[in-house]
Amino acid sequence: MEKLFQLILGVVLALLFIAFARTRGPRREPFIYSVGLIVAALFYVVFSFAGATTQWLMLEPIGLLVFTLIAVLGLRVSLWFLVLGWASHVLWDVLLHLIRKQPFVPDWYPVACISFDLIVAGYIAAKLRKRDRLFGSIPH
Repeated sequence: MEKLFQLILGVVLALLFIAFARTRGPRREPFIYSVGLIVAALFYVVFSFAGATTQWLMLEPIGLLVFTLIAVLGLRVSLWFLVLGWASHVLWDVLLHLIRKQPFVPDWYPVACISFDLIVAGYIAAKLRKRDRLFGSIPH
């Protein structure tokens, strides 16, 4: 039951995040998703300062760099990179923080983050697919 609540929490937060991004208008909405991806990775860096080993203190910023690069590519090359970034962040959540629990990460966070990431990735992908069907395949 606890995991279900964590998943629902992630869904609710994702829907609120999407609603917020949509209120910023179609030109700013992708920027909000890019910043959100960076912040999602930044949370793990912040958590690591609460007692992570040196290995994790080096690993988490690498993740932040990777997801920042993907976020920038999402704005400059193709919005599909944002889908890739949010979807691949699930792997970060699962492989590094759910399967290999880290004491510096709150227990609820990886599970909530998984559903959050999947909802955001799915929403952006659905929106891009709809746009591509209407206007043809355009990178932005």
